[in-house]
Formats: sequence, structure tokens, C-alpha cells
Amino acid sequence: MESAIRFHVDLIFEKEIERLPWHIPLAEWEEHGVRTLEIKRGISRHVVIFVKSGRFSFGIKEIGEKISKKEISHYEQLLLRGIHTLVPVGYVVREEEPIPLQTPIGVQYEENNTSHTITLLVEKVIPDSVLYRRGFSTENRERIWDAVAALLAELHSKGVYWGDASLANTLIRFENINVPFVGRRTELKAYLADAETIEFQPEISESLREAELNFFFESMDWINGDLRAAGVPRDELSTEEDKEYLRHRYHQLFGLEQKKRSFELQTSYNIDRFMGSIADPSYADLLLKHIEEHKWYVSELAHKEISLSDAAHDWYENIFVPLCAMFRSEGVLEYFPGKTAAEMYVEIMTNKYFLSEKSGKDVGMERTMRDYMKRFGAAPTFAGVLKSASRKMKTILDGKK
Repeated sequence: MESAIRFHVDLIFEKEIERLPWHIPLAEWEEHGVRTLEIKRGISRHVVIFVKSGRFSFGIKEIGEKISKKEISHYEQLLLRGIHTLVPVGYVVREEEPIPLQTPIGVQYEENNTSHTITLLVEKVIPDSVLYRRGFSTENRERIWDAVAALLAELHSKGVYWGDASLANTLIRFENINVPFVGRRTELKAYLADAETIEFQPEISESLREAELNFFFESMDWINGDLRAAGVPRDELSTEEDKEYLRHRYHQLFGLEQKKRSFELQTSYNIDRFMGSIADPSYADLLLKHIEEHKWYVSELAHKEISLSDAAHDWYENIFVPLCAMFRSEGVLEYFPGKTAAEMYVEIMTNKYFLSEKSGKDVGMERTMRDYMKRFGAAPTFAGVLKSASRKMKTILDGKK
């Protein structure tokens, strides 16, 4: 019996997928002339290859049909939640002649199908088995743990339990992202690279979150063991200090995700998408406080109660956006590399509040900006932008009065 091939793939990739030799086991493709890509890879319990077909490059994993179908669905749901993961292409099933089994009631036949999970190849990533052979400074190791902590915090805050969280299932890559009002910026991101065990729940309990963290810590120890077994002469990749750092950052970022989620539910604005990321959970509270104050003002002006979401829209369009445009046009952002517009707004307005409290009067925007730029700016001189920027900021803020 000639094997039958069933395709369950996105139409965008159909032509490229159908030209591959699915009637042959994956491990034999190279022997039959298929040119595989030389991609450094981690250790996998399944047969995995990388190939280029037509316009696209794919990662292909040989696995059971039920698991394959479930994993593709998981990838789709993760992407809908905005989580960094692999882009699913689909799955292809090879149906072989059923296997006869002798049973007490006679010969029964068992399906003999092999499935292939197909994803787009993620470029410019280094798998754990290669990445962690390198010697890292403490600072660089912490940047990796920051990326991992951010991925885990985002998963759990969005009701996703990974179930197999480990370094082996995590891809690390530098990614160019668009920061609102700032432009393109390169950030280190962690990608979920194995979705077989994913569970979606209304809420991830604290005990499950802790279990996930502890399992990840075990995977850090496995890497140490692999490096020692391979005779790699380097310090331990993960120490107790590394684990403590990762735990601290995870809890901090999980709290931040909760704050951002609450902010979005109340205002209909996603902070990351419309204002730029924030590192401190208290910044979400301060942004909300400014919107609540603006709500009082616009309600007084309209002689009726204005909803918080409507007030947030008015505040965003008439205060936040003009301020951020001014930060950029006046070159203020250049003095604060790494800051987002949301962070600068919160910090400048908070600085004004504390300076005014200390002085017992409104200190004005010029003094506020001078103090902020002197203490936190990256350049020693800023006179060229100070007067113009502070004057324009005052004009924008006074526009609501």
C-alpha cells in the first residue's frame, strides 16, 4: 500500500509544503537529496530538521498526529494573545498501512500514521546547547534572565501554563521592535519554542506559577550538567544567585503585567502599544492617576460625568501625544537613551510634583525640566533644548485649563 499524505497547512505555504517528500521518513530526507539547512539546534526528543522550500524556511518536527494538531492550535492561540512564540504553518500526516495486532477476539488493525508539525524558521536565534557554552558577564546573564522572566510573566498573566518551561524550549534572540514615539529599538526577547504541553486557564494559580518557576530552575541545572559532561571549561551557567535574580524579576514583572492589564481594562489603552513599555509597576498607577485627574477636569468642563475611558482618550490625544511629539521634535529623547515616552512622562510629572511640594509652590516646567535633565540626562549640556521644550510642555499642559 502506497502511503497517503494529508495536508493541513496554511494556504500561504501550501505550494512550498506540497513539493517536499512527505512519503519518506524525515530522518531519510537528506539521503533522498533534500538539502537541509545547517542550523545550530538544541537537544530534542523528536526528529527535527530545517529546510528551505521556495520562499520560506521551515522547522519540521516528526510526532504523533493528535499532538501535532494540538500543538499547531496552541501556537495560534499564543500568537492571538500577543506572546512571542513560533509561527505555525500547519501539519502534514503520512498514512501507512495499518499494523495488524493479534487479540483474543481476532486480528485488529492499529493506525500507522506519522505527523509533522511545521513552523516558520525563527532566524538569528541560538539554541540553549550552543548559547550557554559562551562565557557571560553577570550583566549579560541577567539580560537573558530578564527576557525569560518577561516571557513567563506574560504567559501566566494571560492565563497560559507552559507545563514544560525550560531553557531547552526557549529561544533567545535580539529583535527590532517599534517603540511608540521613539522609533526602532533592539531588545533581547525570549520565545516559547515548544507548545505541546500548553494549558489555557482563566487564571494561573500561585502554586502552579511557583511550580513552573521551579521546573525552569531545574532546567538551568541540566545545562550546567550538559556543559560539564561536554568538558566545556567555564563557570557554572546558573548559580543560586542567578535563580534568585530570575525569581525576583519574574515576580516584579508579573506584578507589572497585572497592573498593565488592570489599566487597559479601565482605560481601553494598552500601555506597551500606545505609550511604550514601563519597567516599574507604580508607573501604571501614576498614569492612571493623571487620567483620573483629567477625568475630573473634563467632567467639570462638560457639566456632566465623563467616563474614565472617554477621559483617557481625551488625555491621550490632547496631552500625551502632543507631549511625546514635542519630546521627539525638540530632541529631548536623545538625552535619555533607553527611556520610553511613558517613562519620561511619568518621571517628569513626578519630578514636578516633588519639587513643587518641597518649594511650597508650583515650580514651573522650566525648573522641572532643568532638574530632570541635569540629574538623569545622558549629556552634560542641554541649554539648547531646555527653554523651548519646557515652554512647549507648559503650553500643552495649560491647554486643558
